[in-house]
Amino acid sequence: MRTKFTAETLRGETVLIACSSHEERCLGIVQKIGDWKPRSALLFHYDDPNPRREGNHTRMVEYLRRLDVDIDEIPYSEGAPVLSLRNSLPKLKSTLRQLPEATIVLAISVLTRRHLLMLCQWLDDEEYWDRLLVGYTEPSDYDVSEHIPLSFGISSYRQIPGLAACPDLSRSIHLLLQLGYEGDRAMAIYEYIQPMATTLAIPTPPYYSSWEGKTERLNSNLIRMVGEDCKVALESLDSEKVMRELVSIFGGFDSHSDQAKVIAPLGTKPQALGAYMYARQCIDRPAIIYASPLRHNHRFYSHGIGRSWIVKGAA
Repeated sequence: MRTKFTAETLRGETVLIACSSHEERCLGIVQKIGDWKPRSALLFHYDDPNPRREGNHTRMVEYLRRLDVDIDEIPYSEGAPVLSLRNSLPKLKSTLRQLPEATIVLAISVLTRRHLLMLCQWLDDEEYWDRLLVGYTEPSDYDVSEHIPLSFGISSYRQIPGLAACPDLSRSIHLLLQLGYEGDRAMAIYEYIQPMATTLAIPTPPYYSSWEGKTERLNSNLIRMVGEDCKVALESLDSEKVMRELVSIFGGFDSHSDQAKVIAPLGTKPQALGAYMYARQCIDRPAIIYASPLRHNHRFYSHGIGRSWIVKGAA
């Protein structure tokens, strides 16, 4: 599903789980809160030094406090993701147990993809999936002029903890790359995996018409190497549609593939969520791999606050 996010779409008790960022769109859901007042807010605070993020974090906290929302600030380190998630669980468990009927509103706009996927897996394992509503805010634009990517280098390759798959080594690999504005990061994953079959997924439609072709330009070397015939259009915002499109690419939830399935989520956050929605139902689960960059491009990144959407509804 994909519906416009408004305060009117939220009724009853809610818990907000969000994250601050140097990207201004971390404020999107909070600024559009309207008459909706969550009972509690769990606010992740990443540890990489960035003055813009600190300013946005302060703004988020101040706004929620003006609404008299109970806030728990949770430190999180991308350098130690498993330990950080484990350390955050007491606060998550305590808050969610105190509000057993509350809808959980997860704002994924600025979560790292690894953090997003690990958090979804934990919420699913704890049987919160049907109570989970996922919100997403677009940026107004990305500063990717002159083919400048959003990250540089690769520091490590790992399967997402909790979403690791150990396929039969006799099977060849089918790699699905959800492409974004990462440039050589996607190429490095392709060269590391060395798949026998590759699908290059282009987010479609782009959020704005002026973005048409940006993904292809920033991944032109990889597309030339793999071939134009490996490109497919993959829904950019509707996570449930992404899930259905992955069924078309990899096969149904109950089927066993002749090839081991690997997904590298470098595209949109709703696409990463769609990959999880596919993987959670599969008998023959895909591995979801995360390639950590050496550093993110904080100078040329997103700016502004665009439209906000609900990309997964609660049951």
